[in-house]
Amino acid sequence: MRWTRVVLSAALVTLLTAWSVTAGQPAGSRLVAIGDIHGDLPALRRALQLAGATNARDQWVGGRLTVVQLGDLIGRSDDERQVLDYIFTLQQQAAAAGGAVHALVGNHEVFGGRVDNQAVGPNPFPVWESVSGLRRDDPRLSHLPPHARARGAALVAGGPYARRIAAFPAVLKQGRTVFVHGGVVPRWARYGIDRINAEVRDWLLGVTPEPDSTRGVDNGDRVMWTRQFSAGVDSADCALLEESLQLLGARRMVVAHTVHQEITARCSGQVWAIDVGMSRAYGGTVQVLEIVDDTTVRVLKD
Repeated sequence: MRWTRVVLSAALVTLLTAWSVTAGQPAGSRLVAIGDIHGDLPALRRALQLAGATNARDQWVGGRLTVVQLGDLIGRSDDERQVLDYIFTLQQQAAAAGGAVHALVGNHEVFGGRVDNQAVGPNPFPVWESVSGLRRDDPRLSHLPPHARARGAALVAGGPYARRIAAFPAVLKQGRTVFVHGGVVPRWARYGIDRINAEVRDWLLGVTPEPDSTRGVDNGDRVMWTRQFSAGVDSADCALLEESLQLLGARRMVVAHTVHQEITARCSGQVWAIDVGMSRAYGGTVQVLEIVDDTTVRVLKD
């Protein structure tokens, strides 16, 4: 295993007092961020082991480590249900050890909530057949072929897996780092993380219609879709990022959604793009981003 260090200079602090909307990252802490998995269980296992979160038996060994996975657990490969079930199990194991596993809502989780089968794997459908509590007669599934309806019923807003995914935030702030699948541009920073997360949660629970923050497809400004800070980033984008970070009281933003060969920092280290296409659908390498004490940032490579 090779370790590649990319360290950002940062002012030393004697006490970290910035707490997140969802949870805090206190002094002496270690956090590892993982990008898109896209239904590839072996890739997820490798990333977690690289992070020091799990052992070869897939058991949590990270202690008080915080793991943040930036969404798109599903889509493009066939291990979707297994990946989700593994994350749900690890969340319980980590919490029991004093650590945490956070997974975010990505655009492929949005596809699932909409019953949109774009960019699924070659055949992810059979493993969903045994899920209990499926409403295969839901009229929202009528456009799907019969073999795809179990998956659709599990992931559609209000379905049994959607209700569990509803516990995932769309935007997470830990200390002074903001994590989001696509990005948070200034208008969404002003809108507020709590409000975004509540509306996405209520939609996936089946309580309300799809919120504006998830609507559209690629290249809009929505939090799961924008590539403002991950593709073709220029000085104007960096200025928008700076505005968002000021509004959010943050030092940096970590994003995914856009595949890069390497984890990439832009805007003087104020944004890190960590989707390296590690799933079999893309054939990329496994890399994760480590943040220690909310100040030191480095890339870990398999």
